[in-house]
Amino acid sequence: MSQSGFNPKARWDRHIPQDSNHDSSLLNERIQAIVFFKGGKIYPRRFIWNNKIYKVKAINYNWQERQGKEIINYFSVNTGSGFYQISFNNTTLGWRLDKIIE
Repeated sequence: MSQSGFNPKARWDRHIPQDSNHDSSLLNERIQAIVFFKGGKIYPRRFIWNNKIYKVKAINYNWQERQGKEIINYFSVNTGSGFYQISFNNTTLGWRLDKIIE
């Protein structure tokens, strides 16, 4: 007799894939950001990383992800000299530089 119904291995929180290829572009470092809010949206304008100020010339893409009770707002930004992924945590009110996009 075959079982049907709940499969614990099918749940996203039961299996975390092992990453054998370490991505050196992943940083996950704290940053400071200068932003403005308009119409319930966040617009990053500058961020400071390693004592250097990066001016955001364009927001290429933004999205939200829920991690438990937290909502993380992600931004793919163009500084003119490079592309970066930064994020804002609505619970800690902290900004992070997640990765350098190559």
